[in-house]
Parts: sequence; C-alpha cells; structure tokens
Amino acid sequence: MSEREYAVGLDRQTEFVYRVMLRRRRWRPAELAAVLDTTQEWLGGVVAELREEGLVTASADDDGALRAVEPALALPALATRRFQDAQAAGLPGPLAVERLIAVHERAVERPAEPLGAGSADEAAALVERLVATVRREVVLLVPDHCPGSFEFSRHIAEAVLRREAVLRQVWSASFLHRPAAVEHARWLGAQGAAPCTLPHVPTRAVIVDGEVGVLFGAGGGARVLRGGSGLDALNGLADRLWDNSMEVRQATSPLAAPPSRPRRERVLRLLADGLTDDAIARRIGVSVRTVRNDVASTMVGLDARSRFQAGVRAAQMGLL
Repeated sequence: MSEREYAVGLDRQTEFVYRVMLRRRRWRPAELAAVLDTTQEWLGGVVAELREEGLVTASADDDGALRAVEPALALPALATRRFQDAQAAGLPGPLAVERLIAVHERAVERPAEPLGAGSADEAAALVERLVATVRREVVLLVPDHCPGSFEFSRHIAEAVLRREAVLRQVWSASFLHRPAAVEHARWLGAQGAAPCTLPHVPTRAVIVDGEVGVLFGAGGGARVLRGGSGLDALNGLADRLWDNSMEVRQATSPLAAPPSRPRRERVLRLLADGLTDDAIARRIGVSVRTVRNDVASTMVGLDARSRFQAGVRAAQMGLL
C-alpha cells in the first residue's frame, strides 16, 4: 500500500468503513452492510480489524450493535501502537489524523448544558473526547457497576495512562462481588492505577484536570461543569471521597509494577525534552548507536525532517 492509502493508519476500505460508522452513534451489522451496499461477511472482516485496532467497540445500549470509538482517542492510541512496533506498516500521518479529528469534532452535535437523558454510548463518546486531551488527572466517581460503561473501558483508561496522567477511581464497594468488576480492578492494578472503594459513593461523575466535570443524574441525564461553584464543589467532594477510600485489595500485589514503556517511546520523550543522543543513551542504558537508529526510524515514521519536527508531530499524534 502507498503512504496515501495508510493516511490514518488504515487501508482505504477500512478507513472508509470507520468514517461511515462515525456518522451515527451505533450500528447493527445488517444496517451498516445495507448502507455500504456490501455483504455482512465482508463487513465482518473489516469490523474485526477495526475492533482489533481499538477503533470500534460494542455498544453499551444495544446488544449486537457496534459503535465507533471517538477518533480523538482512538487514532492516537493506534499511532502509539504502530510507533512502538518498529516493524508495523501504516504509521498514521499526523496531518491526516488531525484533519479527520477536526472534521468529526465539527460534525458532532454539541448538546446544550445540562444534557438531557442520554445513552451509555453517548456518555462514553463524551468522556472519550474529554480524556483525549488530559494533561494531569482524570477522576471517576463510580456508584454502580454498569457493564460496558466508560468507567470499565480499558481503552479510556489506557488513553489516560498513555498521556502519563493520573487515573483516580472511587468505586462503591457493593459491586466488588461482580467478577467483571474484580477483573477490571486487577487489570488497573497491573497498570499502576488500582481503584479505591467506599461503602457508598453518592454520585456518578467524571473530572478532567480539575477543569471540566460531568455530573450524571440518576435518570441518565448529565451536566457539564466548566468552572464556577458547581465544579469547585465536585472537586472538593472527589478529594474527600478519595482521602477516605481504601485501595481495592484484589488489585494490589507486592510484586506488581506498572509495565515499562517501550524503548522507542522513551527515546522519543527524552528527545522531545531536548536531550542529546549521548544523554539519552546514558539515561536508558543502551548504546549511542541504538539511540541514533531509534531517532532515525522515528523521524522516518513521522515524516519529520528534523528532531524538532519529530517532537512536534509526536505531540500532534498524542505520542507525548
């Protein structure tokens, strides 16, 4: 395939299906096949690839339906995986990814605040867009276990941690008897982000960088808080709950440690910090020649003409 055919890291047909899926919140396979004028058998193969790449996931509202993961979250994650695998083909182009995200963001209907009663898929899409640009921290207050909801989404948690932000979750202890919740807690613990629990969590909410909050009501509606006394009160509540919570016992292990980042990613981050090849080699314990090879392959993969441009494009892709 040519570089153009891998503009956002996918071949043209797969990218086209993903773009079509972004036009609606969710799709049943038969409906999507009819719109694309193709067979469900062919579509099944494409959708399987999109799911494998983290661009499509199951609907939390409709069993058997699928939804496209927001590109602001999914495409940087795809770029990170391709970047970490030096042998992988189709590293997404920064400008192509930026254009697709911008076009989608303009097309997304921005609901009024407060939001009306919404679906789990709509809530997940909103949270995906918010956490895609997190800088410091995401806080989740989780009073109930809702299978398929964003609170138990690995791709959302991975996006937060990939950006080296802190992920704090306060769960109600009442649903720790559910195997799926315990499994997710163990997975979070392995990432170095074990959740904490309280006997009672009074509200369902998301807070990003302490600057934007989403407060969900019992009926499924939500309010987006951007500054003001409401957000201050929510931040204060989250801090108090966290301070009084206990780490989930099943998610902790004295031998567990967060997974180390691939060498190429560490080289890129140190390169963006302005370190020389010699300094990078000393920092991560490899030869200068290895660092230079990593820098050269990184510049080629990002279509960058200089180390500085490589850093800029890496930031555009969410690699930093």
